[in-house]
Amino acid sequence: MGLHTVIMAGGKGERLWPASRDGMPKQLFVLEGGRSLIRNTVDRLLPLTAPERMYVVTGNDIVTLIARELPDLPRENILAEPFGRNTAACIALAAAWISRNDPDGLMAVFPSDHLIRDTAAFQDTVAFGAQCLKDFPEYLITIGIRPKYPETGYGYIAPGEALSTGNVLNLYRVESFHEKPDRSRAEEYINRGYLWNAGMFLWRVDAIMHAFERYMPKMYHDLVLLFSSKWRNEDILRFYQDVEAISIDYAIMEKASKVAVIPSAFSWNDVGSWDAVGKLLVPDQNGNAVRGPSYLHESSHNVVWGCGKQIVLIGIDNMVVVEGEDAVLVCPRKRSQDVSKVLKRLKGSTPD
Repeated sequence: MGLHTVIMAGGKGERLWPASRDGMPKQLFVLEGGRSLIRNTVDRLLPLTAPERMYVVTGNDIVTLIARELPDLPRENILAEPFGRNTAACIALAAAWISRNDPDGLMAVFPSDHLIRDTAAFQDTVAFGAQCLKDFPEYLITIGIRPKYPETGYGYIAPGEALSTGNVLNLYRVESFHEKPDRSRAEEYINRGYLWNAGMFLWRVDAIMHAFERYMPKMYHDLVLLFSSKWRNEDILRFYQDVEAISIDYAIMEKASKVAVIPSAFSWNDVGSWDAVGKLLVPDQNGNAVRGPSYLHESSHNVVWGCGKQIVLIGIDNMVVVEGEDAVLVCPRKRSQDVSKVLKRLKGSTPD
């Protein structure tokens, strides 16, 4: 029974628009260390699993870019989605692919665009989760992040009774999941010991397949048809045309009875907004986080991201200024979570 790792790389990183675009999404950004976020994700997982047991699920339009970025992965392990259908379809596709050869194997799922600096602690957490699955094979395990502040852009997990304890890490039954709160509710969640929901999972392949069968029967039916097909592009397209666009949290995790969480022992950032990017970059003496040519005069605590042209700020504080290929974003740092909503309006749809 081996550990298979799945990297979800289909997102377009809309909250980092206009630098993140369809042809250059967030997972290909280089924030530090000279390597992209997805390259760093693969590198911290390689000590846990061999390249032939590592899979990337990504959009069909960037498969070539991903393959070029990850030459050590077998080409057939890069699974192409014809279009995005949220994380449930992405995970179902990978689980079906893995189950063809190892239906009893272990499966760990991670986003491609998170920044984790404490690699050793991350690897210890994943290894602990894999060990827990030997004692709790029917459980679906998620990794929770201990909050640093009352973040309103994340969902929260309420841990319950302890199922397994170690010297550093513990496994708890999940009592409930909670949607993104307002600030006062986020402060209440922190006081109750809730964890950030980071979208990282471990489970047995057969356990997640059974969960799809029980809680998403229509998706499971279509998955069985795909499983028994020749996995041609038209077979995958047919699955994606019919499958519901829903997150794995709504589809499975919030419905299942045997769900557990491991509170993390590592630092984590989902790089989910320009404000988050600003906290990652080394600031200047006035607290400005800058990437690209710029000149800032009597300005402080700004996030400035350029891609060629010089950006000049005079007397500006606590703002985000981002130059894209064909658009410029300017907004207060505290409103940077709204970028994806505005982008949906620009594309002609109504934000959630």
